[in-house]
Amino acid sequence: MSAIVGERDKLIMNTVPRFAPANDRVLLLAATAQAFKVAATTIAAPASIDFTAGLVNMQGQVAFTASNASVLKRVGNVASLAYTGMVGDSVTVTATIVVDGLTYTASQTVSKIFDGVTGNSARVSYSKTNLLSLGSTPATLSTEGATSYPPIDTWGAGTVWEGSPQLFGAGESLYRSDGIFNPASGTTKWAAPYLNALKVGQLSAISADLGKVTAGDIYSATIHGGSGYPHSTYTWPTNGQGGFHLSAAGLRLGNTATGGYFRIDSNGDVFAPGLSISQGNAKFSGELVAANGSFKGALVAATGTFGLIRSATSGQRTEYDSNGIRIYNAAGDLIVRLGVW
Repeated sequence: MSAIVGERDKLIMNTVPRFAPANDRVLLLAATAQAFKVAATTIAAPASIDFTAGLVNMQGQVAFTASNASVLKRVGNVASLAYTGMVGDSVTVTATIVVDGLTYTASQTVSKIFDGVTGNSARVSYSKTNLLSLGSTPATLSTEGATSYPPIDTWGAGTVWEGSPQLFGAGESLYRSDGIFNPASGTTKWAAPYLNALKVGQLSAISADLGKVTAGDIYSATIHGGSGYPHSTYTWPTNGQGGFHLSAAGLRLGNTATGGYFRIDSNGDVFAPGLSISQGNAKFSGELVAANGSFKGALVAATGTFGLIRSATSGQRTEYDSNGIRIYNAAGDLIVRLGVW
């Protein structure tokens, strides 16, 4: 670099300032919070939000506006929005200033954030017992608080209700009660208990109302149902009602007293109105109407009234009726006739 020796160079170097200062103008707007958090009690935090306008390379008083007709309070270039003065769930605050014919603006938007309302919650309680079953009265009961349980001895003597299943042994069963805690009332409403689990060597003496049951091999000593069969004995109803009985003794449907019944004994005998098959012998009483088909075997000691007996419908045959006996050859011609003609 050469030395500064010329008058022109000295003039340039001695000029103050060598560069013009920056004169960009900016309006800034800062908020102390971006939202009002509203609890379920409707109390908001914070109670108010301040908006401060910052001026860069300019001076003056800014103007503040708020959307939704919300109310602002201002001190100098600071505006405050109280929660109680906020209209709507969100508000936009805008600061404006005019300098040398130019308008400068800045905005901030704040919102309301609501806490959800605490709803009901489900609860359960358990009690073990050696009783055959627990009662169902009362159908419901209420206890105070979210950690309370039904009182001791509720629905059965010796029952202690807890939040977790107790260990139980043979001959004991575990019952469960379902509850709903209501935070508004501060109470838990419990329903009558139901059998949750049991431990037995043999399942017996259990009464259950079953809906649809899908099973494989089922063994049962006796199955009976219907208004006429509250009993498990292999006898007909005596109350005039019907139903069914199924056991090792056989099957009974209906009631002989009503005339509508069907019975199959374990030895193979069958009985129905007008029909019995017992020890290989069948008996039928009634009218056989429009019977057709064939019979093979010996008809012994049969009596009755016949209209026409024919060995074949055409060709060589023998016919018998009240007029006598007629015999036809293969051509269908009558060759013998005995009787009345």
